[in-house]
Parts: sequence; structure tokens; C-alpha cells
Amino acid sequence: MVRFAVLGTLEAESGGAALDIGHTRRQYVLAALLAEPGRPVTAAQLVARVWGEHPPHRAAATLRSYLSRLRAAGCAIERTAHGYVLRVEPASLDLHRFRQLVAQARPAADDETAAALFDEALALWRGEPFAGLDSPWLTEVRDGLEAERHAARLDRHDVALRLGRHAELLATLPQLAAAHPFDERLAGQLLLAYYRSGRQADALAHFEGVRRRLAADLGADPGPGLRDLHRRILAGDPGLAPPPAVRPKPPPGSLIELAVIRAVATLLIVAREGGFEAAAWRVHSPADALEKEIAELEAEIGGALVVSGEDGVRLTELGERLRAAARAGVAELAAVFTGIREAERRISGRLRVGYVASLGGDLVARLTAEFERRHPACRVSLTPTRVGARWNDTDLLAEGELDVVLHWSPGGDTRAFALPNLRTGTALLSEPRGLMVRDDHPLAARKSVSLEDIADYRLLDPGKALNPVTRDLWAPPVTPSGRPIRRTEEDVPS
Repeated sequence: MVRFAVLGTLEAESGGAALDIGHTRRQYVLAALLAEPGRPVTAAQLVARVWGEHPPHRAAATLRSYLSRLRAAGCAIERTAHGYVLRVEPASLDLHRFRQLVAQARPAADDETAAALFDEALALWRGEPFAGLDSPWLTEVRDGLEAERHAARLDRHDVALRLGRHAELLATLPQLAAAHPFDERLAGQLLLAYYRSGRQADALAHFEGVRRRLAADLGADPGPGLRDLHRRILAGDPGLAPPPAVRPKPPPGSLIELAVIRAVATLLIVAREGGFEAAAWRVHSPADALEKEIAELEAEIGGALVVSGEDGVRLTELGERLRAAARAGVAELAAVFTGIREAERRISGRLRVGYVASLGGDLVARLTAEFERRHPACRVSLTPTRVGARWNDTDLLAEGELDVVLHWSPGGDTRAFALPNLRTGTALLSEPRGLMVRDDHPLAARKSVSLEDIADYRLLDPGKALNPVTRDLWAPPVTPSGRPIRRTEEDVPS
């Protein structure tokens, strides 16, 4: 079974091994099919989703090539009378799984089950969906998926508040509310979490901030639900009192709860920083949330782990014993993290590079050798290209036959490469421009020549078949002051 992941970077794997889904443009094709798995997508729709309003002149043939290569990589793509279909098992796509878990959580019989299902669903997200791919169509898809995640988060917050887990919500709710300043449901959840954590002043201040922002930006007042919650907080309504906290059940068969691991990590950070406030600044979490974590850990162990004094927070004897015992585990987790991070950053595979022959073989060889030295798991294949009436190199880029093209950019001007779906990187090498003249030319004795000086003579035309922008870069048609620079009738090729 091939497994696909879209809730983050686009990934595909089978049997634990990543599939070669190719360069970015081919990934757009796969993304366009994964957005509607099991449903036919016409060739015209795929072209529009992949290239937008500026498809290459052989878009249909290029699309067929991409689809063929994706099939060869292991993707089950079928051509039907209504279009192309990607056959995907529901369990093999993280988006399917997310929607399935959320659909199970919302009507769950009890809040503990609902919270566990929501947590499992939200844990599938590794970042923004289809990260690294960008097009108008994908932006719409991405916005829709982000809206689904946000709705699931809000439902999960309601469940957590009913379970008395308001303190844990304060680790994320303020940042989320700042990112969605006009979401009154989210604002109400934050108000209630503040109030139930004994922070009535923060709750009232946040309501006032929301009220002012709505008035200033939208000319509106908070809705009746948020106003009623504000009134009840002012009145100290007993109905807003927190319910007894319900501890989450550990997953069946687990030996150590993740919450305990997190609490031990918090203890180590507090001990290193010497206080809760300093530790809170370090981990970007409220100090009272860290104190609650330590208190729960102390209750679990059955003894005090920290004591506070004028010099800050220090570990008790029991806390010191726990820190000493936990060091080996922390080092092991750090090693696992480092290994996974390095494996993720490792570049492997083949990089297909085109280069303009006039760059010189020595320069290209040196760049290739340095790249392969830095990335020993990657190999470079070189293809010489030329510049003519049609831009052979950028055509190959647009059609996916090359990944990178090394090219001259006279004067540092990259307008000649301003084509749809192509990006220009930073300069790898800069060299001064030279002027070729005969030995007996009046300018031959000069150490340097300005463009204003050249206007008194004629420049050899670099090539009438060149892209007009590049032609002007090699042989400027005017000086900075606006004087015309004449060109010869014959060009370099003739």
C-alpha cells in the first residue's frame, strides 16, 4: 500500500521507503489528484491546476509524461472516460484519516473519548497543507483545509473546557486568538480559560481588546454570546466555575504517559533557569501552566520536587534524584531528534542541471564537484543548453526535463528570465565586464571605458536571434544619459 501525506509537505511512501515523486512540477500533478482522491480529474483541470494561466506550449504532452513517471514510482493513477483518477485507500491518506477522526469525535458518547479522537486527528498535521507548493488553486485548497483544522481545534477546546483542562489550554489559546482576532467563539474560550484559572483580570482585558478591535476595524460590537459571557464573568456567576478536572487516560498498553515526559522536561528547564518566569520565557508558555505541570508531577510521584525561596526555585533531594535519573533518557531523546533531523535534511537523488556552454566547462565542473562534496548522496547530471530564438533551457525547465539551469545574467539583470513558473536564484559568480577592441582602436589604450564613451562608436551586435532583453544586456542600446549606441549590421553568428 502506498501512503500519502498532504498535511504538511507532500510525501509518499511504501513499505517504509519514500517514493520518488519527482520535481516540484510533478508534485503539483500529484497534489491536484490527491485533493480529490478517487474522483476523476480532467486533463484540462490538471493543466490549469499545475500551470495556471501560463501553461507551456506542450502542456498536454508534459502532463502525460508526469503521470507516466508517477505511475512508475508506484502511484495508482488510472485514465477513465471522465479523466485521471488516483486510487487511494482511505487509511493511506492523512487527510482522509483526519476527517474520519473528527467525524467520530463530534458525536462521541463521552468527552474523554472525544478529546482523544480530536488529539489524534490534530496530531496528523505537520505544518501547512501542501507546504512548499504554491499556486492560486492550491492556495484555495490550502485555505479550505486550514479552516477544517481550525474548526476541529475549536471543538477540541470546548471538550477540554468541559473536562476541566482549562489550564492546559492557556499554553496555546492566546497565540491562536492573536492569529484569529475576529473569532468570537475562540475569544470566548480564552475568556473562560482565563477565568477558570483565576485570571479574571486577563479575561476582562481580553474582552475589552476584542471589543475595541471589532469597533475600530468592523464598526461592530461583540455578539450576544460573548457579551453574555463577559457579563457572567463580571458577576462571578457560579455556573462558570471549573468542573472537576478529568485526567486523560493513557493510551492502552503504553508504559509511560507523554504528559509525564513533558512534565519531567519542564522540571529540568525550571531547574536550569532557576525559576518559573525565566523558564516560561524560554519555552513560550505561561508560568502558571508550568507550575501546574510540576504540581501534577509531584502529585503523581508523591513528594515535593521544587522549593521556592528568595534566590529562586531549586530542586529538592527528590527532585535532584529525578533529574539525575532522567538525564540519560533526555540524552537519548536528543540523539533520536538529531538523527531524524539530519536524515530529513539529507539531500539525495539526482539533480539535472543545464548550463550555457559559454559559462565554460571548468566553472561548471567546479560547481558540480563542490555540490557533490557537500551532498555525497546526490549526483549531478549535466546537459549543455543554448540560447536561440526559443529559449531551449527555460523550455526544458518549464517542462520538467531539468531542475536547474546555470546561466549568464549580464549586469545582474534577470529580466530575461522573468517567465511564469520559473524562479531565479542568487548569483554564484560575479566577474567584471570586458570590452573587446582591435589593437589600433582609439579605445585600446584606455584602462577603463564608460558607456558614454562607447556611444561614439558602434558595438558588434551579439545576435539578432537572441531574446531581446538579453541582447540589450550584452550590447546596451543607450547610455545612462540617453545617448543611442549604434550596432553593426552584422551580428556575432554571421
